[in-house]
Amino acid sequence: MFYVKAKKILLSLGLAVVMSVSVCAAKANIWQYNPNIAIDMNSAKVTTENGMTILTFQTTETFGESTDQCTYVYNVDEQTIQLKELVSKIGKKKFKQQFYPQSIADGNDVVKGRAHMATLVLQKVQYK
Repeated sequence: MFYVKAKKILLSLGLAVVMSVSVCAAKANIWQYNPNIAIDMNSAKVTTENGMTILTFQTTETFGESTDQCTYVYNVDEQTIQLKELVSKIGKKKFKQQFYPQSIADGNDVVKGRAHMATLVLQKVQYK
């Protein structure tokens, strides 16, 4: 008798966990841009500031033991990309940095790569 009740309780708990995981997964809208970069598409917002189109979005970037939470700002009209906030976690240490907007035309390969990523995010946001 006890075994049957324990089995029913465990089955109920298992179903509750499965249901809660599926609800959480439905709310998350993560685009795996590449093996190291996941983009939170729910964070992607297009606004107009001073007549210019601005895209902001957040990523989680993993490289080795480092995990970075990044907030990007892409100015479509001025063709700049900014890593507005970078929170790096390496082991138990956490670092926070901010960067100025960089010109895409004058930028290095990393800047151009991030701008390309931002362009693809913008396309996904505009064509939802």
